[in-house]
Amino acid sequence: MPEERGTTRVWVHARQFYIVDPDLGTDQAPDLADAGNGLIAVEEDGASILTGLTVGPVEVTVTTHASEPPLHDGDWDEVVETSFISTTGSALVTSWEDGEAEDLPDLAPNGPGSYRVRVHARGRDEGRAKDSLGPDDDPVEVYLLQVWPAPAAEERIIRQTDQVGDERRRL
Repeated sequence: MPEERGTTRVWVHARQFYIVDPDLGTDQAPDLADAGNGLIAVEEDGASILTGLTVGPVEVTVTTHASEPPLHDGDWDEVVETSFISTTGSALVTSWEDGEAEDLPDLAPNGPGSYRVRVHARGRDEGRAKDSLGPDDDPVEVYLLQVWPAPAAEERIIRQTDQVGDERRRL
């Protein structure tokens, strides 16, 4: 499996964006109430990622790997690693309003099966303070999603430092 990388702006609505098979739609994505780790909620064929912004653009980078990559160096506020299963063989970053994000690789590059996703987030507290941004505004939130095929395993909390995540974990 060749490694792929892509970066783009994703429009968030209701403080979230998704990883889903676009044929199944965002209805397949889990409720953010299930994001007990403060960052990502996962179900079969779907995931919801919690943002600080209520509405506006965020920057998302996706990298796919043949095996577990090293932890990404960077000034990340939150980092959570979890498993997801794609039964359809398609898992794309998706916006409720705009549909699938262009220029990002499929998060199920090997087709149907079990994958790990490591979600990094930075700037959610600033996004929360701004609440909304317009389409021409620069994103204040940045996300990195690292994905590789792997058997299902327990969730791994790597870093939890922002207020957005803390508030979700206390719910």
